[in-house]
Amino acid sequence: MGDWAAHWIEKGWRGSGVDIDDEHIAISRGRGIEAKRCDLNKDRLPFANESFDLIFAGEVIEHLIDTDAFLDELYRCLRTNGRVIITNPNLVSFENRLRVMLGIYPVWVNYNLSGPGHVRAYSASVLKKQLREHGFKILLHRGNWVPFVPQKFLNDIQFPPLPTMRDWFPNLSMDIIMATQRL
Repeated sequence: MGDWAAHWIEKGWRGSGVDIDDEHIAISRGRGIEAKRCDLNKDRLPFANESFDLIFAGEVIEHLIDTDAFLDELYRCLRTNGRVIITNPNLVSFENRLRVMLGIYPVWVNYNLSGPGHVRAYSASVLKKQLREHGFKILLHRGNWVPFVPQKFLNDIQFPPLPTMRDWFPNLSMDIIMATQRL
């Protein structure tokens, strides 16, 4: 939560966020961010109805059991015409498609909770469908970068031209980036 909120605070916005980790909360508060403890698998968001113009939910939804309740909470906390930017790993990225064809388990998908704790896997079309079901209009769908080479060998930071492919092939990107609007 810290880097994204700090970015917007520097631009004059108010930054708030939730985390389950007390250390992350303390770091964020030290940066001037209103940070609250919240287990999104158990708790409602600790904010009043229609509190925000913009909500960023980066790499969150794939960790949640009840994603419908989470999207309802985002909708509740967002003002009319407010926006949500949501990101999550892409189940059908180019690398995952190759892996499955070769009989290799996809990256970012877990068969148990001992890894990064992903309990959901999304393609862009499924995420769009679920967002629409919860009253969001899709404004933009992008990807981060297309893994024509496995991520362990080369990524978008090591090779800056990779992100240009996100506009050409967003459905093949490693991550889904979706901008939505509450109607």
